[in-house]
Amino acid sequence: MLAASAVGSEGMRVGCFANIVWPVRGLLTALLTAVFGMGALPAQAEAARWHIGVGAEVERQAFNYGKTVYTEAGLAQGVVTSADSDAEGTLATLAAFAGRRWPLPGERGLALVAEVDVAWHPTRLEGYLQGTGHTWTDTWPEDWWLQRDHSYGLTLKLAGLRKRPGLDVYALAGWRRTAAEFEITETGCPGPELQCPPTPLASFTDAVHRRLAAWSLGAGVERRLSARHALQVEVRWRDYRRNRWNRLFEGGVVIPSTVEGSELGLALRLVRKLR
Repeated sequence: MLAASAVGSEGMRVGCFANIVWPVRGLLTALLTAVFGMGALPAQAEAARWHIGVGAEVERQAFNYGKTVYTEAGLAQGVVTSADSDAEGTLATLAAFAGRRWPLPGERGLALVAEVDVAWHPTRLEGYLQGTGHTWTDTWPEDWWLQRDHSYGLTLKLAGLRKRPGLDVYALAGWRRTAAEFEITETGCPGPELQCPPTPLASFTDAVHRRLAAWSLGAGVERRLSARHALQVEVRWRDYRRNRWNRLFEGGVVIPSTVEGSELGLALRLVRKLR
């Protein structure tokens, strides 16, 4: 449950989207200009059915973390407080993939491509939740980190949308599953019967492993380098669906927590065609 109003949340989403798009736009324009500016290679009669490859991606992420503190027992029974925070960052991903291409019937030269990939995420997103206070029924201030350990995905592509000798433009859609660790460090009053001050505040840490699911849409351009090799530039928009879990604290305190987000990624991929 998030504390922000519907209007405020919508405004934050629009702002986050603008902050994601503009930093990537200039880099994308430069890369596409470089790709299309190269001299065209002779057209190949038939693309290889199977392919493998490696890639690197730069992603602009925007995630929201929210928590609710609900007291089930004691004098504060039924008291509910909520808070949430947004975090943005530019992160990196490395991936390996394999796929197959099936030419579609007709004279337009369209093809269906299916790919599976495994990715590693060496960097993490960091945020700060302001909270509502430090008492037992408040949402305590938190430093939080979202570390994506590894992920795997399935992508379907419609290739041949605009073909020139040595060039191919395609659209894509996919699904992704990410193994992630969510870690927090929070500061608050260490007991329901204590007064803070004079009792000093205490720090608590916690970490949970989560499985994040995301849908993606995007487009790409492929530049053939030789009969067996190609260079691809892809833009992908991913929407991470809301992930929920509960934390239990002493004194009858239940803390439902959520994390959700989106990212805009720009990937450079080297493809090896197989016979």
